[in-house]
Amino acid sequence: MGCGSPLGDLFYLADRLLYQPHDLLVQQNGREVVAHFEQGYRGSGAENLRARLYQMFGDGMISEEIFTALRDLAERGQLRSADLAVHLSRHRGQTLSSEELGARNALKGIRSRLALLAQSRVSAEMVMADLQAHLVDTDRRVAEKERAARENLVHDEGAARQSLDEKIEFVNSRERLASQAQTLGADLSRLDDLRAQLEAKATELEAVLARGRLSEEVQK
Repeated sequence: MGCGSPLGDLFYLADRLLYQPHDLLVQQNGREVVAHFEQGYRGSGAENLRARLYQMFGDGMISEEIFTALRDLAERGQLRSADLAVHLSRHRGQTLSSEELGARNALKGIRSRLALLAQSRVSAEMVMADLQAHLVDTDRRVAEKERAARENLVHDEGAARQSLDEKIEFVNSRERLASQAQTLGADLSRLDDLRAQLEAKATELEAVLARGRLSEEVQK
């Protein structure tokens, strides 16, 4: 992205998937979400501040705790430029190297997101299993209604028509269930992609911290 940070983008996408899942149902691979995030730098003041907040978090300038508090302010429309400026100033005044401090904060944020994504995936898998069970049951009921309609066709036309009407209702129900299952499957795939990207970034940050520790040992 042109204006944000790569890790800030991933945090933003993860949060949208975790906290606003319905906004992702009509999007492809999160591209529209990324576009919305980029527009924050050119949009309203509130969007601009939110985008800057995620950039600071992705760059490791603020901790997970501070980010969460500021994000809550942003959700209520109470985040101010001064709030970000204060923490930016504090970050610049840290005694640790900016690279090491940023890596520590960002790595903590990644681990937090990975834990939440793992919990979200378990919950989604339970819902998916329930959907699949309902699909199997609905298929069975559709077959039963069709068989009943055929058996009653000769002797009881009214009963046959009722069975066909009930079959149609189950068919419509199955279509809705199948649509939900497809959408949930796409969200699970998107979640797995985000998890893989976050895990890769975590490995990079761990390497940064490892180099820092080695450098300290060499200088002793």
